[in-house]
Amino acid sequence: MEREKELSCRESDAAQETPDVLAGMKILVVEDNELNLEIVAEVLRERGLEVTEAENGQIAVELFESNPPGTFDVILMDMHMPVMGGVEATKKIRAMDRADAQAIPILALTANDFEEDIRKTREAGMNDHLTKPFDMEKIFSALAAYAGAAVSE
Repeated sequence: MEREKELSCRESDAAQETPDVLAGMKILVVEDNELNLEIVAEVLRERGLEVTEAENGQIAVELFESNPPGTFDVILMDMHMPVMGGVEATKKIRAMDRADAQAIPILALTANDFEEDIRKTREAGMNDHLTKPFDMEKIFSALAAYAGAAVSE
């Protein structure tokens, strides 16, 4: 419990130190661990981001496909999930016939930080590779780097 409090405090501090460029950013967070999803989504919302949640890659693909281009600015994609993992979901999104499918930044979230894992995320079309446990400062920095990168057509 003490560790959760410490994690929450660090995440809240990171949220408050983030550049204003993120306010209003529309983000799709794809994470199968309910607690992780809840924590990340809450911290992002505290910072002013608009968060849509998906529990697996299949739901993420369906949400992306069923919404108009420009609905999401960035996707945070867990790598290992039931139903459909992050690599397969990213490949399906990148293969869609719409401008934002190629342009939207997709950032991998994974506990694996080996060269092979990074290669797989790049080959799938992911733009960046962020590791777990979550470091909200790194997530906010990555989001700021990709702010405005998605095409809204």
